[in-house]
Amino acid sequence: MRIGIDGGSWTNRRGYGRFLRQAAAALSRADAGHRYLVFTDSQEVAEQDWAPGFEPRYVELSREVAEAAGSGSNRALQDVLRMGYAVAREELDLFFFPTVYSYFPLLRPLKALVGVHDVIADDNPTFAFDTPRNRRLWQTKVRAALWQADLCMTVSEYSSAAVQRVWNVDPQKIRIVPEAAAPIFGPPGPNSPREDFLLAVGGLSPNKNLIRLIDAFARSRARSASTRLLLVGDYQDDAFKSSYAEVRARLDAEPALPVELTGFLPDDQLANLYRRARLFVMPSFDEGFGLPAIEAMASGAPCALSQGHALEEVAGGAAELFDPHDVDSITQSIDRVLSDDALAADLSRRSLARAAEFSWDETARRLLAVFHELAA
Repeated sequence: MRIGIDGGSWTNRRGYGRFLRQAAAALSRADAGHRYLVFTDSQEVAEQDWAPGFEPRYVELSREVAEAAGSGSNRALQDVLRMGYAVAREELDLFFFPTVYSYFPLLRPLKALVGVHDVIADDNPTFAFDTPRNRRLWQTKVRAALWQADLCMTVSEYSSAAVQRVWNVDPQKIRIVPEAAAPIFGPPGPNSPREDFLLAVGGLSPNKNLIRLIDAFARSRARSASTRLLLVGDYQDDAFKSSYAEVRARLDAEPALPVELTGFLPDDQLANLYRRARLFVMPSFDEGFGLPAIEAMASGAPCALSQGHALEEVAGGAAELFDPHDVDSITQSIDRVLSDDALAADLSRRSLARAAEFSWDETARRLLAVFHELAA
């Protein structure tokens, strides 16, 4: 088959981009004999070395999706149409939007699979949008995408139920394609002790609940004077809505608190932190999957995660769980792990076992099954 893929999220540094890049690599390894045409608005992406079976189709736009689809912006109509026209000129058997985030209308009949990773922006619009207008534009885009889609892809059972609830999608039209940790994220060597710092990874959007995490860390009785909290996430160039100002103000109010904002880190540095962290903490109010959690687990990190959404599903009983709305609950989870070496070691073992149940090759296998289903 000739399969078109929306490459608008390829350069995204968050979960959308990682899903697309890792899924593409896994589809190439699967070597199913298909040709994949990736439509990208980034000349740099178009000129990179592509895996066997993949071909770029560069579409010049007035602004790249990474810039135009931010929390306080929107894509120009002519740019959306240019993407649609570029696809219409190709002979394709089906089209895959890895995420609705970069969706554009298809301008001729074509079987379509659209990814909706979560409904965070719909359940909590203040987490995602700067203006009511941007929220309305988002809702219009998602409705159009789901109307045009023959099938909807999401990444967890939790997200599947959420998509049904918010967008009234027929469960028979939803296919679950889980994510996984990239190969670079693996356990430390046998004689590599963990160091005295807690680690949180992800964007600095309001959904990540970093103020409560900082408050919980400040209250912790089990941490020592040398224990640090590292917050890894892009606070300079991320297009998503940010709570950086609030986080910065909280840290400035207690300057002696050993909390560090690292900014964006490349994968090799991030993998090193996962392997060394004494505890990985992810206190999000909501997640559709939670890639940093599975990356931390694949690195053997003891994990403390928020309950009540996809993180609990992904953890599968291998993590300490807490109520993300309750600072005391977060503090208690942190203190249980920091004060109990046997618990930390057990969580580390369970993390590795749970992460091994996910793989990008399985992601590719499920995607190929959906592609064949659409073609049939």
